Amino acid sequence: MPAEAKLMLLNPPGWSVDPGDLPHWPYVKAVDDALAERGIPPGSVRASYSGRDQGLTPYMWLTWDVSRTGGRGGIRLHWTERQGWYYALIGMSPQDVLLYAVLPTFRTFIPAPRDLADVAEHLVHTMRVPDVDHRTEWDSAGEVRAATRDFRRSVFGLASASCHEPGAGGVSQDSGVQLVIDTQIDTYDEAVAAVRTAFGLNFPSVPRDWPGGPPAASRPTS
Repeated sequence: MPAEAKLMLLNPPGWSVDPGDLPHWPYVKAVDDALAERGIPPGSVRASYSGRDQGLTPYMWLTWDVSRTGGRGGIRLHWTERQGWYYALIGMSPQDVLLYAVLPTFRTFIPAPRDLADVAEHLVHTMRVPDVDHRTEWDSAGEVRAATRDFRRSVFGLASASCHEPGAGGVSQDSGVQLVIDTQIDTYDEAVAAVRTAFGLNFPSVPRDWPGGPPAASRPTS
């Protein structure tokens, strides 16, 4: 079954998301494929990006419930473009988070999918973080960063940063972003969110299992 049919896409408020809209979709698919090839596909894969108040940050969540870890508890891996990979140990219920911490095995925010599969396999089988050190970045990491940068620019109606040839009507990659804030119309929160997004600022949110969100999409057993 194609990866597109196995992933749950979450829509931020006011946004409509499909795989082609996700700037990090190639990374999501590469990670999903690497885990499937290793024989440890997650029960659910969720991918989307945060709203403006959190910097339009791409993310994905991978979850293995107790049925995929030998009944010792569940594992959840969480990735964001700006913080890299985190992991959570969960109880019998997916909402029962026992531990949430950064994965110290990675020295880059976009590690190679095969390295992620190595770490995930160890976690799924032992519930422990392996004593390894991965420093290799994914070959296409630069493309994901460029796509994410252009995605944020498009939200503000700006041309792609790669379109900076003279006469092309684009904006130089080194140019700043000009914001116009109307203090009579825009709220304080909206103004702050716009500034944070323009400067690429993002603060980690408390992990949760999307209260009120759609149910996870489970892979077929066959």
